Amino acid sequence: MVARRDDGFHEIESLVSAVTLYDLLEFTGRGDSGVELSCDCPGVPTDEGNLIVQAAMLLSKEAGRRSGVACRLTKRIPVGGGLGGGSSNGASTLTALNRLWGLNWPTDRLMPLAASLGSDVPFFLRGGSAVMSGRGEQVRPVRLGWQGWIVLLLPGIGVSSGAVYRAWRPGAESPPAPVGCGMTRGSAIDLMGRTFNMLEPAVMEVCPVLEGLIAGVAPRAGRPVRVSGSGSALFTAFDAELEAARFARRVGEEFNLETRVVQPVEQASPGNNGCETS
Repeated sequence: MVARRDDGFHEIESLVSAVTLYDLLEFTGRGDSGVELSCDCPGVPTDEGNLIVQAAMLLSKEAGRRSGVACRLTKRIPVGGGLGGGSSNGASTLTALNRLWGLNWPTDRLMPLAASLGSDVPFFLRGGSAVMSGRGEQVRPVRLGWQGWIVLLLPGIGVSSGAVYRAWRPGAESPPAPVGCGMTRGSAIDLMGRTFNMLEPAVMEVCPVLEGLIAGVAPRAGRPVRVSGSGSALFTAFDAELEAARFARRVGEEFNLETRVVQPVEQASPGNNGCETS
């Protein structure tokens, strides 16, 4: 977090990495121009309040097409957890319909559409790891200098990103190092010691229960535990999968938490990208 902007957004500089936790989107062409969305998770909007529908309508308009589409969404990424599930779905919709409709536009042509959908949607068009700047629409790909496993702690609490950003105040302390400048090298303990999230004080103000949770789980990890984005998901890193799995199991049972052991996508074997078309 750098500063507030005159346009109402915030100037950010964030190191982000896509991990192996996916929603599943299945697209099928329709004979009319309608956009239909169904979802297995109650409470997820299936109208124009969902970025999947917004992305489909936007691409159809920009391409001058009258083709419709039906999408079935299977949720695996928690809602309101600060893990970018909605944004990744918007980007996946642009990618899938670009192929399904035979547009074959290059990614650079889709990027402005992604930016109009949301600040972090452009990142998910490319995936991997990157430094996001501006309001999130500037994406500079990077490679992580660390390989290992990430434990996601999912409290099951929805945190409003808007409320967190409104609560944010510039702090007296500066970040310990420029984002992406070698901060991911070394062991997992070293990595977590160098990570920071300048939104954390605002997250704790909006959702105080997370402060107590971090205080409880961090000693079990033996390293810092950070908030992902604007929360409520938390994360920490381990060099070995077995060590990560043991920690995830222990704190999951002790604190009644849902946990996931994942890898950065750039380190994982090629597999399902969370998007299917037919």
